[in-house]
Amino acid sequence: MSTPRLWSWQLSPFAGKARIAFAEKGVEVELLEINPRKRPARLRALNPSNRVPVLEVGDSVIRESTAICEWLEETQPEPSFWPGDATARAVARGLLRWVDDELTLNFFLSMRKEAFGIDSSDHPEIVTILRSRLVRRWRTAEDLLSRTEGTWLLGGEGPTLADLSAIPLAVRLPAWKPELPPAAAEYPRTAAWLEALRERPSAAEVDHRGKAVTEP
Repeated sequence: MSTPRLWSWQLSPFAGKARIAFAEKGVEVELLEINPRKRPARLRALNPSNRVPVLEVGDSVIRESTAICEWLEETQPEPSFWPGDATARAVARGLLRWVDDELTLNFFLSMRKEAFGIDSSDHPEIVTILRSRLVRRWRTAEDLLSRTEGTWLLGGEGPTLADLSAIPLAVRLPAWKPELPPAAAEYPRTAAWLEALRERPSAAEVDHRGKAVTEP
């Protein structure tokens, strides 16, 4: 099989999630970097939503970060992204969705709207609203992490994909908006969780740029 091609953008947290997954698995991938202001026609042909990440595997196209990560898990099962027990896997998948929707999306959508402008249908204070939602989620994160022993959302010695998906947030949050991370005095488990994610070697993928796409 030829090397898979991952369409990506350095600042996309979900493209970052896919890059991190490849790094955690130690799987080679050809990384293609788009310009979000001038997206190539080829990207829309691959993904009607015109978003990254998109993975080309031979003649097949896999869209959306979680689907890409699940393909990786099924084709390269070690090291595993999920617990061995079926119930624990289902719990982890639910937590992954919570991390994506309640933590990552609130922060990165606020940054995108701040940088590129808000939509006409948005509340005028949408950026503040999104960041307030994120900050309110620290209490929930603290509660989730307090239910298990150790650093990770499901406990155990290593992270699941539910944890790894938060690496782009863990890296970008203190760099871009240092007033938003959870205070260690108030949310010690959440602060430690984010720090542990930043320390993983795969966190370097958050800043990884691919080869610029020059095709139309």
